Amino acid sequence: MAEPTVKVQICADTNATLMDGDCMKWFGRLSLIGLLICSSTLLWSAETPPSASKTPATPQGEAETFEKAVLPFLNKHCLHCHDDKVQKGELRIDTLSRDFAGGGSAGHWGDVMYRISSAEMPPPEEPQPTADEASHVAEWLNARIKEGEMARLAKRERVTFQKLTREEYANTIYDLLGVHFDAMDPSALPEDPNWHGFERIGSVLSLSPAHVEKYFAAAEAALAEAFPEAEPKKTLIKWDPSNFRHIRDKEKLIEQGLWDKVRLDVWAGSTFTGHPGSVQHLTIPTAGDYKVRIKLSGLKPPNGRAPHMTVYAANLDRMLHEQDVLAPEDQPIVVEFQTHFTAGTHVIRTTNEVPAPSNLGRAGRSGSKPFFSIKDGRFPWQRKLTDEEGNPIEPFLLVDWIEWEGPILSAFPTSVQQRFALTNDDPSQARDVITRFAEAALRRPTKPAEVDRLVALMQAEIAKGEQPIAALRTGMLAVLCMKDFFYIVEGSREENHRQINDWELASRLSYFLWSTTPDEELLAAARSGTLHQPEVLKAQVARMRRDPRIERLTDGFARQWLQLRGVGMFPPDKKLYPDYDDHLQKSMINETTAYFDHVLKQNLSLREFIDSDWTMCNARLAMHYSIPNVSEDRFQRIALKPDDHRGGLLTQASVLTLTSDGTRHRPIHRGKWVMESIIGRSPPPPPANVKPVEPTPPTQPKTTLRMKLVAHLSDANCASCHKKIDPLGFAFDNYDAIGRYRTEELVKDGTGNNPVIDASGQLVDGRKFHDAEGLKEILLSDLDKFNAAFIEKLSTYALRRAMTIDDRKQLTDLAQHSQHDGHRLASIVEALVLSELFQSR
Repeated sequence: MAEPTVKVQICADTNATLMDGDCMKWFGRLSLIGLLICSSTLLWSAETPPSASKTPATPQGEAETFEKAVLPFLNKHCLHCHDDKVQKGELRIDTLSRDFAGGGSAGHWGDVMYRISSAEMPPPEEPQPTADEASHVAEWLNARIKEGEMARLAKRERVTFQKLTREEYANTIYDLLGVHFDAMDPSALPEDPNWHGFERIGSVLSLSPAHVEKYFAAAEAALAEAFPEAEPKKTLIKWDPSNFRHIRDKEKLIEQGLWDKVRLDVWAGSTFTGHPGSVQHLTIPTAGDYKVRIKLSGLKPPNGRAPHMTVYAANLDRMLHEQDVLAPEDQPIVVEFQTHFTAGTHVIRTTNEVPAPSNLGRAGRSGSKPFFSIKDGRFPWQRKLTDEEGNPIEPFLLVDWIEWEGPILSAFPTSVQQRFALTNDDPSQARDVITRFAEAALRRPTKPAEVDRLVALMQAEIAKGEQPIAALRTGMLAVLCMKDFFYIVEGSREENHRQINDWELASRLSYFLWSTTPDEELLAAARSGTLHQPEVLKAQVARMRRDPRIERLTDGFARQWLQLRGVGMFPPDKKLYPDYDDHLQKSMINETTAYFDHVLKQNLSLREFIDSDWTMCNARLAMHYSIPNVSEDRFQRIALKPDDHRGGLLTQASVLTLTSDGTRHRPIHRGKWVMESIIGRSPPPPPANVKPVEPTPPTQPKTTLRMKLVAHLSDANCASCHKKIDPLGFAFDNYDAIGRYRTEELVKDGTGNNPVIDASGQLVDGRKFHDAEGLKEILLSDLDKFNAAFIEKLSTYALRRAMTIDDRKQLTDLAQHSQHDGHRLASIVEALVLSELFQSR
């Protein structure tokens, strides 16, 4: 049989393609994937303004001015460390282009200017220029950089594209269609690359062939769930103890009326089955949200940990739910939560996730005898559950049953179905529905030509016998495969403008604060052309801050700014840190994000990030910090005392753990983290072939890691950087690899007692401190510097790009506004949104 002919039309001013109706069915998936690929090729065809097609020539006579104003200074103070023979910090100045308009070297000259004006360079041991000499060179460089700014801006592409991260894609699908898309599913979208911790930088995110297929599959599945042809049938699945273990005489127990009293005894570190790693298979007939109920008790030993129940879907690599459970044996509770499942069989592992000695021996495992209570339910030769006073020996769970019910719908048809209802094959109705959907999905007004193609596509489906709902899904699928859906598009091919329009502002604002598509109120403001007005924009920011979706900012920005992705990258050694577990690791991260959330919602000062007399804590983290009287698993604000040795971000366990390697703390990594995240300066990468730290010989006295690292300062190639980095890390030597406070360093090698920790240090400017608290005081005295660094990080997140020399003036203006406003976080967010920086391309 001859293959059908397929015609594909691509229009330069649209995102859609149209195929002959006879081919649509046969070509199906391949055709819309082709649509996605073809439309995405337009990303790289945006026109460049004719005036910017060539780099402007360097003005005549500028080289002579450089020779007179700058070169003598460089020859005297810089080039002997940054020329063809020596390039400290991997920087060579003598070959830097003097074409400031070209932009390639402007960033390097900006760095040179900053270091000269801030007296960082030349280093203290070198001959120093006078203040006038340094000021003159810095001013000359700044003037040339400013002159080149307009030329660089003229070269800006007319259209820019910023691809949604997989998390933003999932949020957008949910807020548009009401369907939970699991972006972290191993079979879903590929992991996003990051740049200095930020996962949403447009120039780093790219479209790969893997994305093309997965975008299509995700959109197809989401639409099928959002627009079912009939109301989904609700299913109730119940697991009782026999689903987990073999229990003798079940029929006899049923006859005696005792079966509903049989329970599962789940020891610490054990699954509900009693066998490590064992799973159950859950078959879900229909995709959707499911309600899960678990009836159980949780018994906690005196002064011990509470049992921690986890429900994990292994095939999805997703924790469905976890929490501490505290409930008396005779007063069980029902834990209830909702989760999303795709149709199919899922692999479920339920566990009492608390570290404990192995319970696998014959005396420990449950056996087949029915368990009823801690008083009667174990063979005489088995390990006891309680001590002589009846107190639990270990944290354990007593489980009655688990129920899985769904899909859960608040109404049918759903609100999304009602919003985009298509009841007949009337072309006018089809046009209205698909136009409204496309405007919401693409976050901009639709074009008549692209709507024409979408309506024709739907009519072709109806002509072939498809029901209106199926034809609508096909049209919507085409919309969700347009590049303007999974890319944030700014600019126009028709004109070269710097300020973004109201539609683009709505998207930028929504993806900044909520990591999702604009809601109807934002779109309405954009539609009316009033969103850019300061009073309207300010009101929208205030409204969005009150919305629960603001937690996507507090979670997303805090994780990326502080590089919390690194927590758990080097799992702590179980022999050295037996108490470390997944619950503690998640609690560490959640302390930091909950802390940021509290500072934002209460509009507190940035000072709180450096030091505070409070933190956000749950019971698991409080135990880790040795803080008493915290019994709940939820995070709550707690007061800190000086002897808790906490406060601010720098002494939180998440930060201290991510700057360790799983066996020991890493002062250099901690110092580098402080430089990057708090001070806003990135040290150069280390030279190749750096010698590792040697272990202490067995016959020598025990030494701290700090003592060994002092060797770096004896190497001139290392000293220039390490004298800036190392003191910032040594300040936190009182904290081990998992963030616990100590006064002695545990050292295996060598002889004698463990050495006492020295956390003192001296900064390059001569200021000294004795420990982490002393360093915090110094950082607080430099709060304006932290303020400027923080605003640059927040702007990078908001604008999805690195800040450049061209942004310095606007960043400085924002920093000054923050200084006058007491460095309050929510006010900084508002000022950024209202700024020219945020509203410009």
